[in-house]
Amino acid sequence: MDFATAIELFGWALAALAATAVAAPLAGAFLYGRGTAFQGVLLPQLATFGVALGFALHPRLFGGSGAAGELPGGVEPSPSVLLAWAAVVTTVGALLLAWLRARERPGADAEGARVAGAFAIASGGALIAAQLAPFGGLHVEALLHGEALAVGASDAALVMGASALVVLGTVWSWRDLTLVGQDPAFARALGLGTARCELALAVGTCMIVILGTLTLGPLPLFALLVLPPLAARRRAGSMATFLALSSALGLVGAALGAGLSFGADLPLGPSVVAGQGAVLVLVVALGLLRR
Repeated sequence: MDFATAIELFGWALAALAATAVAAPLAGAFLYGRGTAFQGVLLPQLATFGVALGFALHPRLFGGSGAAGELPGGVEPSPSVLLAWAAVVTTVGALLLAWLRARERPGADAEGARVAGAFAIASGGALIAAQLAPFGGLHVEALLHGEALAVGASDAALVMGASALVVLGTVWSWRDLTLVGQDPAFARALGLGTARCELALAVGTCMIVILGTLTLGPLPLFALLVLPPLAARRRAGSMATFLALSSALGLVGAALGAGLSFGADLPLGPSVVAGQGAVLVLVVALGLLRR
C-alpha cells in the first residue's frame, strides 16, 4: 500500500498513533524515573480488561431484557460507556497498587511481583469477559491482536486532545514532577504541592493510557510507555533531555511501525512494537560502537 492510499484510508488512525507516540513516552519516562516502569505494561492491560468488562456486563446490567431470542441488553455499549468502564478499572487498579506500595515494609521490593500478578489477572479477566460478552468479543480480540485501523475523527480528536494536555503539562511542570517523584521529602520541604503533582501525573498517565488503548489497543501502548524511555536513558544527560528524547524516539518508532504495517500488510499494534524495538536495538548498537 502506498503512502497516499494509507493516509486516505487510515489517516485518523495514523494521527492518533502519532499523538500517542509523542505523549505516551513522556508518561513512561516519569514511570521509569520513579522505578515503576513495569506499570507501563500493566496499565494498558487494565484498560483492556475494563473494555471487555464493559462489553460483558453493561448490556446485562443496564440494557434491559430485550425481545425473545435476543441477546441480553439488545444494544452494543457506546464508546463513552466503554471509556467509563476502562477508566474505572484502570483507576481502581492503579489506586490498589499505590495502596499496596504504601503499606510495603521498609526494605521490601515487591513491585515487580505485584505488577506481574495484576497483569496476569487483567489478561485472564479480559479474555474471559470477552468470551462472556453478548457483543464485542471480536472487538476485544482485535484490540488484543493490535488491529487498530478503524479509528474515526472523534476518536482521533480525543487522543490528540489528551496528548496535547500531557505534552503541555510536561513542558509546564516537568521539574516539579521529577522532584516529587525522586525526592518527595525534599519537595515538601521546598513547599511544592506533592499531592497535586502526584495527582496530575496519575491523571495524565491514565488519560493517555485509557484513550490510547481504546483507540489503538494495548500493544502499541506497551511499547510506547516502556521502550522509548529505555532507549533514551542511554543517551540522555539530564531529565529534560530524557523527556524530549523519549518523545522523539517514540515518534520515530511509531513511524517505522506504521511503515512496516502498511508495507507488509501486518497488524498495526505488533508492527509498532517491532518499530520501537528496532529503535532500541539501534540506540544500544550505536552506544556500543562509540565505546
